[in-house]
Amino acid sequence: MTMIMPAAEPNGFVKTLNNMGFMTSSLDPYSKAFTQFAAQGPGPALEVGAAYGIATLEALEQGSRVIANDIEPRHLEILASRVPPHVKEFLTLIPGRFPEDLNFHPNSLGSVLIARVLHFFPGSLIERAAEKLHHWLSPGGKVFVVAETPYLRNFQDFIPIYEKRVQEEQPWPGFIDDVMQLDPVRGLALPQQIHFLDPAVLSRVFTAAGFRIEKCSTMPRKDFPEDLQLDGRESVGMIAVKI
Repeated sequence: MTMIMPAAEPNGFVKTLNNMGFMTSSLDPYSKAFTQFAAQGPGPALEVGAAYGIATLEALEQGSRVIANDIEPRHLEILASRVPPHVKEFLTLIPGRFPEDLNFHPNSLGSVLIARVLHFFPGSLIERAAEKLHHWLSPGGKVFVVAETPYLRNFQDFIPIYEKRVQEEQPWPGFIDDVMQLDPVRGLALPQQIHFLDPAVLSRVFTAAGFRIEKCSTMPRKDFPEDLQLDGRESVGMIAVKI
């Protein structure tokens, strides 16, 4: 039976099938940059947490070979059903949990997109993921990261706690152990723990893994529902280069 992608909310959010959050139905600037770089990179592209494949589909149309990964095999089934016939041969599907279930040869990938995934990881796993990505990418290859910051309207009660942790120089100031205590509505579609990130934390982790940070900044998310939009710092994006 062919899997059908769930309908989008009016704002464009599409719920995942495994309570791992939502997929956006448009590309943010950092994901767009990935689709434009992928075909020029020194190897095939990898999208981690591809969900229903909006970035993968765009990268394929741009002429890239893409490996699409997701923890939920049903997402990849839906993605496969959406791929135009003329680019099907350039797509490889790999279900599994990143990073522990994935294994690529050293220096074999040209680019990686990991969008809206790392904010579900504890700090130690983010560090391990950065090291793995550096191992897999070819020199000159780039990793493109998108994650959420705490500057979301539904989590604004957490912002003073986060900012106090930053002042105290805690290494992982955005970690929340129980999402439902802060947002019992959208929290129903999220894992129990969430880890909001920021430019300082992402830059520190990926620099330590051997990357050069090309760009890292917060960005507004006008494509998010109104109950999430706050002050133009809703997400953080990063482009890092293996040197």
